Amino acid sequence: MLNKLNEVRARHGLLPVSYDSSDDGAAAEAALYMVANKGLTHTPVSTGKCYSANAVRLAGRSNLYMSYRSSETRSIPSENSVVGYLIDRNVSSLGHRRWILSPFLGQVSFGRVDGPVDGGMYSMASVLRVMGGERSNVSAMTTDFVAYPHGNYPSAEFSTSEFLSFSAIASKTSASANGSGQVSYAAAVVTVKNGSGQSLTVSGQTANYQGYGLPNSLQWKVAGLQANTAYTVTISGVSVNGVTRQFQYPFRLQ
Repeated sequence: MLNKLNEVRARHGLLPVSYDSSDDGAAAEAALYMVANKGLTHTPVSTGKCYSANAVRLAGRSNLYMSYRSSETRSIPSENSVVGYLIDRNVSSLGHRRWILSPFLGQVSFGRVDGPVDGGMYSMASVLRVMGGERSNVSAMTTDFVAYPHGNYPSAEFSTSEFLSFSAIASKTSASANGSGQVSYAAAVVTVKNGSGQSLTVSGQTANYQGYGLPNSLQWKVAGLQANTAYTVTISGVSVNGVTRQFQYPFRLQ
């Protein structure tokens, strides 16, 4: 899991994270709660099965993942959860993606539980702690934004039906100094062109300034994206620390 997470982060020019095993047991308790209660929640309740204070603490500080199937789940790679967070299917805030692509993410803990559930089904839940162990300074990074997808990108780690996203880095010395007070997408215009210079249809453009990883995110969808085709994204009208900027970057799904 850690190798996959750092592989993804390297693709975006982000610093690698290290492993903090001190919360592994608590993460496993949170994962056990999810399996026992057959669902994911960031707020376990005391009436739930396998409730514990550790389950509450880690559930509220972590990305959560669950998989169901009719056979044993132990063969499911833990790295699947990282890909799930990255795609962040049907999550309007893109909070899971933003946490694992946060420049300030420094340490993670991980717990996983597999077990049978009702009706002959099996379930796997995993818990990745993303809050705690943050970096205070990421000045060693050369990039001043985080975009998804960016560069040559595995098509298996992107869904053409989900959001593309962009976050500007206004400060490399304070994670909180990257929010709505420093970054604004109120006048932002997103253009996506293919290698022939043709513009694709952009829809669903929205901005989010909640504190998931970097507290700013611009997201949109694009119709007609294809594998093995070069695209260029241009985002104009982005205000960063009071200065209007334009960002441009390429990507190719492969």
